[in-house]
Amino acid sequence: MVVLGLLLLVLSGALTLGVVLSNTDPVSASAFGVTLSNVSLGGLFLAGAAAGLVFMLGLVLLFMGAARKRARRVATKRHVHSIHSEKEQLAEENAELRAQLTDPYPPSESPTTPVNRP
Repeated sequence: MVVLGLLLLVLSGALTLGVVLSNTDPVSASAFGVTLSNVSLGGLFLAGAAAGLVFMLGLVLLFMGAARKRARRVATKRHVHSIHSEKEQLAEENAELRAQLTDPYPPSESPTTPVNRP
């Protein structure tokens, strides 16, 4: 996969270089009310490629931010779940300790009944 990616990068670089070097005729271009004159077709192509790269960078940042937010949300849910389970465990332990306080002699430790001797 890495080799294929590198091959595509090299081929796109060669294509860009070919387009820029073979198209040197001056043209005028206008966008958003701004006119540029005497711009070569290769330069115009490079400007378009740069705009595409900026767009891709924006998409990458958008997806990375969404992934980070999702990871943070999952971690928060896990933390809340662990707090709830710890709270339940402590409530059960508290109930057991309360029961021990009300009954000082649990069934296993109850004193033997006194024997009446004549």
